[in-house]
Amino acid sequence: MSVKPTPSLKPRYATPRNLARPTDGGKEARIAEALGTPFLPWQRMVSDVFGEIDPDTGTYYYDTLVLTVQRQAGKTTRERATETRNALWGPNRRVWYLAQTGKDASQQFREYITGFDKSPLAPLAASKRMSNGSMCLTLKNGSTIQPGGTTDSGGHGFQGDSLTLDECWALPADKAKAILDGFLPTTTTRLKLTGVRPRLTFCSTEGTAESTFFNPKLDELRAMMDAGEPMGRTCFFDFGIPFGSDPEDLDNIWAHHPGAGHLFDYDQLADFRRQFSQDAAGWARAFGNLRDSGIIDRAIDPQLWQATSANAIDPAEATGRVCFGVAVAMGGIGTAIVACIETEAVPLLQVVDVLPGTGSAPERLRELQERYHAPICIDMRGPSAALADRLRLSLDEWGIARYELVDMRAADAVTAPQAFMSALDQHAVNHAPDSDMDREAGLAGKRMSGDAWLWNRAEGVNAPTIEAATLALWGLTHMPDDTPPGVY
Repeated sequence: MSVKPTPSLKPRYATPRNLARPTDGGKEARIAEALGTPFLPWQRMVSDVFGEIDPDTGTYYYDTLVLTVQRQAGKTTRERATETRNALWGPNRRVWYLAQTGKDASQQFREYITGFDKSPLAPLAASKRMSNGSMCLTLKNGSTIQPGGTTDSGGHGFQGDSLTLDECWALPADKAKAILDGFLPTTTTRLKLTGVRPRLTFCSTEGTAESTFFNPKLDELRAMMDAGEPMGRTCFFDFGIPFGSDPEDLDNIWAHHPGAGHLFDYDQLADFRRQFSQDAAGWARAFGNLRDSGIIDRAIDPQLWQATSANAIDPAEATGRVCFGVAVAMGGIGTAIVACIETEAVPLLQVVDVLPGTGSAPERLRELQERYHAPICIDMRGPSAALADRLRLSLDEWGIARYELVDMRAADAVTAPQAFMSALDQHAVNHAPDSDMDREAGLAGKRMSGDAWLWNRAEGVNAPTIEAATLALWGLTHMPDDTPPGVY
């Protein structure tokens, strides 16, 4: 049996604890222990921050928690303790827990009641309704805790003091709006009535391409934290493996899973992975907390990509020929430039630049071509067509073309991806580590074009650095034999 030390907490993003504020997290932790599910370190971390008390008002400082965490981490058990504590703040409080469907919520509620009835908290209950559709725990102080479904909630208004939306990756944006439109207007009056700040919790594993509500929320909060912008009364915790890292590396999963060593041991990870044997993207989402962008069968095997990694080299010290591949992302939002450098072993692909938009691309490509005397390979069709025309039609004062372009026909652009994958499979090309290209290697998917396939350029799977690498390799391998080395 493999024994691994319990990893330390390493959230990708976390609202820091403000020690100037007292916290209600300790009371939630005692309730969790009474329910038979003592807090794990990550659960206590979240509750201590989200439970901070505003010294000026004596009530919660934060009104919103956005929590994304892997499966098998104990997400729902933390919510049970938090909801119970909220119901005990005072009389006649209204606490809601909404799961993906009413059936899911009912199952979770039954498990909660089973634990509640066996706990020291049992005498606090006044009554329980266990019928589907009307489940409710009423405490002796008049407060209620009720379950419900998000995706089948219809026009029901979830008004009250605490609302948890669990597994909200499955919540469409229009349904979320309907739920929040019913809940948020009541929070002002409830604060004045009870003196306790109402709270809203969004918790879920990362979503899929269809997560039209949760994906934009996570993207916005991550961007705000990256920029150091104030978060107001929103508390944000994001657990998972680092973006761009390998979800097939079990050591990587173990080091960044907050349930590791507490809820499962290292040997169980391989068992969990086998359960996802036909669903690599599902595994990455469940245990790495990486978004599934809709690729059922990723084009590039992660083990193959890792096996063909090689150290970067200084192009100025290269003794072989060089070719630059250029690809524009869908919508013209960026331009990837990748060099394919001839070495004594096999060609090496290396990212040169990922430029915003396309405006600065001609000048940058001119600098590279003047320095390395290397041709440029670009697809004359698709999102790169406008940039390709600018390069092709650019003449100097003597009417000579400013850019040396590889002669690539439409049929060549179709066969290039197959040639790229064949070279990878045969270990006939390597690539230098790069965060953009490594990440896009995990996104890149195929789209059929007749009997061949091209790189998929749909939203969420567009991989311009992989496309630029494909073109760079094709250009290098189709240079005339008498082309001189590229560095002068």
